[in-house]
Amino acid sequence: MIRPISLALALALAPGVADAQGPRNQPAPRSPEQQEADRHFKNGVARYKEGKFTEALAEFQSAYEISPHPLVLYNIAGCYRELSRYPEAVKLYSRFLTEGVDKVPQSRLDDARTELNGIYALVARVTVKVDPADGASLLVDKAALGALPLEMPLILTPGEHHLAARAAGRGDAERDVRVAAGDDINVELSLPALTTNGVTSKPGPTGTGRPPSETTIRTPATPPAQDSKRFAVNAAFATNALRAAAADTGTASVGLRLVLVSGLELGVDATLVAYSVIPSLRLRIAGDALSIHAIAAAPISFNDGSEMSTFVAGAVGLGLRLRLPSFPSLAVHLESYAAFAGASHGTTVPTFLGGELWF
Repeated sequence: MIRPISLALALALAPGVADAQGPRNQPAPRSPEQQEADRHFKNGVARYKEGKFTEALAEFQSAYEISPHPLVLYNIAGCYRELSRYPEAVKLYSRFLTEGVDKVPQSRLDDARTELNGIYALVARVTVKVDPADGASLLVDKAALGALPLEMPLILTPGEHHLAARAAGRGDAERDVRVAAGDDINVELSLPALTTNGVTSKPGPTGTGRPPSETTIRTPATPPAQDSKRFAVNAAFATNALRAAAADTGTASVGLRLVLVSGLELGVDATLVAYSVIPSLRLRIAGDALSIHAIAAAPISFNDGSEMSTFVAGAVGLGLRLRLPSFPSLAVHLESYAAFAGASHGTTVPTFLGGELWF
């Protein structure tokens, strides 16, 4: 926090001599410039106490331009902290801790270290290494930071950020990172060389860096290949789980799947022996390569001219789907649900084990 210390006291801490005719411990008379600096400093303290941090920052900066002193840097850093401008605050606190040695009380340096550590707990520190660094410039979230070398680590707010490096005669290197408060990570960006026609000859890896064991670089997940596929045909072996031990309960089924929106599918299956059609909806609950989904269905059984009669049941259940990494168009599934057809037909538990081919 800002301490209500006037710049006059700050200037008194700097080397000076007392007037030969005056008391030995009196500070030298202040020049008009020093008085102006002191006025800005006092105005800054007053604005800070009122919570007007933008105005306080302007006053402290004016005071520092006239009469630089580490104590003013400390107050400027405090204003940046209150304004949540953490990169500037970190830079100014670091300068104060360096320039204030032997010039300000040790207690003030300790306060600055405590406040700086408090900022580090709210932000992420990201050290970016670019290869090759000669002639390269760095951008964060499309804003140019300048040519390398740059002061590291970068101070980033929690969330997703886009890092990019550029250099003449080389392709761009880009990386999306997701960071959390307190992270301290490294990121490597490799700039690929270009051929004479301007085409990248060998795309360089953007690198993952080597973050400490307690932190990771979290990049946005790449959607699985099957997420882009919208239509599937499937075949399965079906049985009534309540009579799975009986030899006459198994049958084959074929079906279609259509993705309505991500995670929601419309399907229809037909059994080849029991003469039934099963419209259904599937909603993915969790997972990706191995996912679990909820099922709502309405099995419709048709009269086969002998024992079966026509009726419609309601059904709910769960299913598992395993996508095969080596064959992104293929998947296997295991589904089971309870079908309620009323007192005359009872309850069945249709269970399906089959495969899917996605297009």
